[in-house]
Amino acid sequence: MFKERAYIGGRISLFVDAGITVLSLPLAFYLWFLLYQYNGPEIMLPMSGTRLLPLYRQFNYRFLEHVAQLWMVSIPLVPLLLEAYGLHEGIGFRRSREVVWIVARAHLVALLVLAAVTVILKWRTSRILLVGFVGINFVLVLLKEMIILEYVRAARERGQHFRDVIIVGVGEIARKMIRRMQDRRRWGFRPVGCVVPPHMRDETLVNGLPNLGVYDETPQVLKEHHPDLVVFAVNKRAIAEAEPAIYACETQGIDIWMIPDFFDTSVAKVSFDDFQRLPVMAFRTVPEYSWQVIIKDVFDRAAAAIVLGVISPLLVLTAILIKASSKGAVLFKQVRQGYRGKPFMLYKFRTMVSNAEQLKAELDVLNEMDEVVFKIERDPRITPLGRLLRKWSIDELPQLFNVLKGEMSFVGPRPMLHTEIEKFKYWQRRKLSVKPGLTCLWQIKGRSNLRFEEWMKLDLEYIDNWSLALDFRILLNTIPVVLTAKGAK
Repeated sequence: MFKERAYIGGRISLFVDAGITVLSLPLAFYLWFLLYQYNGPEIMLPMSGTRLLPLYRQFNYRFLEHVAQLWMVSIPLVPLLLEAYGLHEGIGFRRSREVVWIVARAHLVALLVLAAVTVILKWRTSRILLVGFVGINFVLVLLKEMIILEYVRAARERGQHFRDVIIVGVGEIARKMIRRMQDRRRWGFRPVGCVVPPHMRDETLVNGLPNLGVYDETPQVLKEHHPDLVVFAVNKRAIAEAEPAIYACETQGIDIWMIPDFFDTSVAKVSFDDFQRLPVMAFRTVPEYSWQVIIKDVFDRAAAAIVLGVISPLLVLTAILIKASSKGAVLFKQVRQGYRGKPFMLYKFRTMVSNAEQLKAELDVLNEMDEVVFKIERDPRITPLGRLLRKWSIDELPQLFNVLKGEMSFVGPRPMLHTEIEKFKYWQRRKLSVKPGLTCLWQIKGRSNLRFEEWMKLDLEYIDNWSLALDFRILLNTIPVVLTAKGAK
C-alpha cells in the first residue's frame, strides 16, 4: 500500500510539474516581450521592410519565433529531470533544504541542456528569455513542493493522516524501525506497540513501546488495536515462530512489511518483486531500472548523434591524415566485452603500425601496468600522428558510434578484452554488470597513472553510487582532463 500510494502521488506530481512547465514558458515570454520587445502598438517586420503589425500580431510573431520549438523540448525535459533527481519519490518525506537542492540541481541541468540545444540547432531564442523561463519554473515548482510539505507538516501536528503500526520482533532491526518512525513524525507512522516471542510474555515495555502480546496472540492484538500496518522485523531464526502473526494479518486484510534480516549483504540492495503472483526477494548490486536509466540511455544516443554531426569534419580530416601518414586501415576494430560480458566490436582511430598486434608479444616484458592490462608509455608501435591523437583523445571519437548503437555509454567502466577479463579476480568481474563507457571515475582520477586494482575499485565505486548527477559531474570533470592531456599515454 505504501509503495502504491507513493507511486500514485509521484505520478500526480510529475503531471503537475509538466503543467507548471507549460505555463512557465508563456509567462516568461510575456514578461520578456513587454520588457525587451514591445515597441508600441505596431512593429515593422525585418523581412517585409514596410508592413506594420498591430500588437497582437507582433506578439504572436515573436511567440512562434522564440517559444514554439523550446516549448516542445522543455515540457518533457524538466519534469523528467525532476523525476530523475528523485523529487517525486516519497512526497512529503523530505526536509525543505533537501527539496530546494533537488529542484535547483534539476533546473540547472535543464538550463544547460536547453542552452546547448538552442546553440546546436541554431534556434532564435533569447538567452534572457531562457534564463527567465527556467527561473520562473524553478520558483513555481519549489512553491508547489513547499505547499505540499507545509500541508503534510500541519496535518501531522493535528494528528491527522497517521498510520498506526505494530512491530513484530524485538531485535536491533525492530529498534531501528521504531526509532526512525518516532524521530521522523512527518513520515506519518505511529508505532503503538510490539508483539514479542513467547519468552518475553511478562515484559511490560519492549523497545520503549507497550508489550501487546506474544506471537500466538496476534489475532486478538489486531482485533483490539486496529493497526493500519504490521512490520515484521525478525531474524531468520524467529521467522517460523512469527508465522501465526503473519497468518493473522493475512486473514484480517492488514498490510504487512517484512524487513529482510535473513542475509547480511554488504553491496547488494534488497527489493521485492512479483513473478506471476509468486513473491520474489531480489538482491541487486547494480542500479535498478528506472526513469534515470531510461534518461541516461536516451541522452547517450541523442547526444552521440548530435556530437557526431558536429565533429564530422574533424573525423574526416583525421581519417585523411591517418591514411596519408602510414599504411593500414583508418579504423582499429577490436572485440571487447560489454554489458554482462557480451562481446561487441569497438571502434577507434588507428594510432599504431598495421602489425601492432603481432609485435605485442615481443614487448610484454616492458608492460608498465601489471599482469592484466598491457600499456607502455613509450610504445614503439605508436605512429607520430597516433601519439598526437592519443594525447588529445581524438582516437577515441569513433566510439561515439558504439554509443549510438547502444553498446556503450558516455559514462561507464572501460570495456575490456576477453583475455584481460579472464585474469580478473572474482570481485573485479562486477564491472561487467553495467554498460561500458567512454569515461568514468578512473579517467578523472589519474587515467593511466593508476594501478589496475585502483582502477577496478573506482569502477565499482561508480556502480555502487551511480546517479545521473554523478554522470554529469564526471562528464564536466573529463573536459579539463582531456584538454590538458593529464595522465594520457
